[in-house]
Amino acid sequence: MRIFLLVICILFITNGVAQNSIKPSELKEDFEYLIGELKSQHQGLYQYLSENQTNRKIDSIQSTLETRQTKVEFYEKLRYLIGLTNEGHTAIELPKWTMIKLGLSKSFLPLSVKFCDENLIIAQNYGKDFEELKRGAKIIAINNKKVDEVLQSLFPLIPTDGFNTTSKKEWIGGLNFSLLYRLVCGKEKNFELQIQNFGNEKVQTIDIPAVRFTKFKTKNAKLPARGFDFNSFTFEQINDSIAYVSIPSFGKDNLDYEKFYQENFKKIDSLNIKHLIIDVQANGGGTEGNENLLFSYLSNKVVKKYKQVTMCPKSYQNNKTKQGYINDQWTLQNNIAKRGEFTLYSDYYSDLGYKNPQNNLIYHGKLYVLISGKTFSGGAEFASLIKMSDRGIFIGEETGVLMREMLVDTRNILHYQIQKLR
Repeated sequence: MRIFLLVICILFITNGVAQNSIKPSELKEDFEYLIGELKSQHQGLYQYLSENQTNRKIDSIQSTLETRQTKVEFYEKLRYLIGLTNEGHTAIELPKWTMIKLGLSKSFLPLSVKFCDENLIIAQNYGKDFEELKRGAKIIAINNKKVDEVLQSLFPLIPTDGFNTTSKKEWIGGLNFSLLYRLVCGKEKNFELQIQNFGNEKVQTIDIPAVRFTKFKTKNAKLPARGFDFNSFTFEQINDSIAYVSIPSFGKDNLDYEKFYQENFKKIDSLNIKHLIIDVQANGGGTEGNENLLFSYLSNKVVKKYKQVTMCPKSYQNNKTKQGYINDQWTLQNNIAKRGEFTLYSDYYSDLGYKNPQNNLIYHGKLYVLISGKTFSGGAEFASLIKMSDRGIFIGEETGVLMREMLVDTRNILHYQIQKLR
């Protein structure tokens, strides 16, 4: 199954004054605890920068903990720390009750956005309706700060694989921009926007009131919405020789992937399709094995997908007795745990019980694969299989995963208690 490191941050505050802020000594204690856990359970901390370079960055973040800070302010510093892992599966979250309280405050920019051609584009407005605020408008500045300056303060909070930039530019979009802006720039009642509508050189200034995060709902949308095929599981015959298949996820729990592939490749075979477009530009991954099965419908080759799959010793000790790890033949070798050799190939279907497709359903025609920065994890692994086998032509941009050195770590949920009950 897909394996990754997820850090969940749970805050417990025990005295009256600490409900508003946390003492520097306690901030540092919790910060050092998280660093220790990352060093012992995450392989990415020193993967892309030297230990000295990374430690200097850690010291720089820690130096900001000399004064009392709220939970949200401390969370911002921890996100900078998580960003140093250079591993896009790693995340840290505020506790639910803190997130609810934050979301109920009228302090959010009421826009969803899209990063496109180095520009920040308005996709939707969930706040006050302005005639001059149109879908597709470019944001020039927010509260007298140029967008480039704003983005440079937000990007470090988004962990991505290695030095990949395409996923970061995708993940800054949607509602994330408003949330990250609130986190870094603080509470605002109004936002002065400088915008430029599409096809118009004139820069307009709009003063737009803040909203609660709970306002980000379809019923509150003010601009016309557009749907795209790549966000749903779709098969479409375009003409006599061309077909399109969209697979936006390898982790939809209620979808029988084996049945879905079999039914659609039967159609492809019966329609005598010569050119097949597979769209994984929105595919952020899912359960390991689903991407391998799709590849098996496109090639007779068995490809070695990984050189090795490893995890740190502490993570191995925490998981070694679980049945899935036993089945995958994890062993500890020279102070590093490794997954069984048979799991490194494209015909490994995890514990899903899949069978190889019938030979007559394996597609041998021309193949075109649509990818983007959102193509991540298992989606990017599927793309890597296509690339390694030279099976098709890619259309789009670099995927969000650095496949050459992708960190595949154990799924390990660390319930990290900040301000532990004393």
